[in-house]
Amino acid sequence: MGLDADETEDTQPFAVGDLVLDSELRDGQAEEEGAQIPSDRVLFPGDRGQLRGETRRTLVALLAGPSVDGERQPKLWLVLKRDEAVLRSRLSDLYLELTVDDANQVAFVRQVPQHGEVDIPILLRRQPLTFLQSAGLLILRAALASASAAGQRAVISGAELIADLGAYEDPAKSDKARFAKQCTAVVETLKKVSLLRPIPGSTDRFEISPTLALLLPAEQLEALTRTYEKLQKNEDSAKEGR
Repeated sequence: MGLDADETEDTQPFAVGDLVLDSELRDGQAEEEGAQIPSDRVLFPGDRGQLRGETRRTLVALLAGPSVDGERQPKLWLVLKRDEAVLRSRLSDLYLELTVDDANQVAFVRQVPQHGEVDIPILLRRQPLTFLQSAGLLILRAALASASAAGQRAVISGAELIADLGAYEDPAKSDKARFAKQCTAVVETLKKVSLLRPIPGSTDRFEISPTLALLLPAEQLEALTRTYEKLQKNEDSAKEGR
């Protein structure tokens, strides 16, 4: 997952009239081989694309990930909502599906799961999480759920997250300095994928992205919590037996 390379530009003020949208595209409008493509859609030599620039930029932002955020990227969000059907169609061609949270103005792409006998090629490669990264997600998701229940923004500092990760340290095995570096790396990773969003004017406070509620639904949160509690009990039992 990566950040939108043109995020700064997309957060600038804009007028709705400035956008050229593809929501009015007619079904089956794709050009036959050799047919002339409208000049407003030829963006580079040899261009055979059917979408206008704004819609292509939104599609690229979705594929680059981790998400399109309406608060931080209002122009992309507007194009996404107006051209949602077109974007879903293009993503389906790649065996991908679009997940949209209108309440929080967040959208991201998922890999379509294997279904029946259809051999679905994998475009989005998954990178396994480390134990501490999973623990970090668990901490953030619990904080997000608590804040949402109270009708508040979920905010946490890097120091608070690192302190909470301390609960997953094994004192008998851990090198204190090494563990501290690992915890700091977890914070940096979560910032990189925009699950921790910097709060302007603060160097160490972050808003937890609402996207996490979609990536880790309540039922998965409960299952992950039970797994970690079981691991903790097994570890405690092993210590008592020493």
